[in-house]
Amino acid sequence: MNTKPTIEINEGNFEAEVLKSSQPVLVEFATGWSLPSMMLDGALNEIAAEFVDHLKVARVKLDHSPNLGLWYGIRCLPTILYFSDGEVRIGIFGTTSKEAILSQLKPVISSRRMFEPDQASLNGG
Repeated sequence: MNTKPTIEINEGNFEAEVLKSSQPVLVEFATGWSLPSMMLDGALNEIAAEFVDHLKVARVKLDHSPNLGLWYGIRCLPTILYFSDGEVRIGIFGTTSKEAILSQLKPVISSRRMFEPDQASLNGG
């Protein structure tokens, strides 16, 4: 399986990496040190690896880029926003699981055929 790490997003590269991305982007807004944020690390890394050709997975550390949190009205940590064509399509708030993230994304991104090629990965195979 191809692996692609999650990327670090900040105020300087947000527009290029997220808003102007040719791929959909899943962005976690969190701190790098809180337990709820750390609990998502594994799930997001797995999603990044499984959907390497279809989805960019990124993290914004709000203690380093607070204006991004203000611009998107982030009130709950962690918050995951799914961007497509430069717009927020889905918001996922609080600690969650990989399965819960994918179930919320599936209706929005199924038209992009993201789930068919990697169905074996989703089924643990």
